[in-house]
Amino acid sequence: MKKRSVSRFSRPRAKKTGVSRSWHNGADAEIHLYAQSLQKAAKSLVQTLDPERSPETAWEVCPIIWLYRQAVELHLKAVVGEGSRFLKAPADPISLSTTHSLRWLAQLVCQVIKAAGWEGDFTCEGVSDLKEFSSLINEIELLDPVSCAVLFASTRPAGAAARTFQKISGVQFARKLDALLELLDVTADALAATRDQPGEAAVDGDFGGGNDFGPTIH
Repeated sequence: MKKRSVSRFSRPRAKKTGVSRSWHNGADAEIHLYAQSLQKAAKSLVQTLDPERSPETAWEVCPIIWLYRQAVELHLKAVVGEGSRFLKAPADPISLSTTHSLRWLAQLVCQVIKAAGWEGDFTCEGVSDLKEFSSLINEIELLDPVSCAVLFASTRPAGAAARTFQKISGVQFARKLDALLELLDVTADALAATRDQPGEAAVDGDFGGGNDFGPTIH
């Protein structure tokens, strides 16, 4: 489906009772705004990149990578948070709040998508299926600038880290990550919308409405 005109934050939520907790402790709207600000800052930095990439300017793309990585982490957590109730073993709120592992979060997202039966709809530019989604997340995880510098210093020839980042087109990277962030946002909205359906969501993908909530980006 195309992105809904009404986001999950514009719909009233019933107050929760009992011991049920969420990883964001009710600050999901504020965190979403922060994630949007990170993305906006990254897109602004893309406009400042030197079109002639060289070893000297290679590291200029790294702040862009870092900002997008932070935004992706928050969007992944949003999807897991909205979809955790569909899983047989919901993610622990404390672990979800404190983790910075994109791979672990992506694994949980894949479990949510499979439980919802949305594999065919979870697509965008650069992501045709869950395998490509996991591959893209792994790529982002590996592009941590400090980790690359430390690792490459002892395992690869001098300048290897700079050459790695020199190969990255900031414009193409931003376009791919913008599509991914929109996909994750739409997915979180779609998962939140299932709260309006009668009855409890089942873990076998039967949500009553079939794939009508599927988050395809067109």
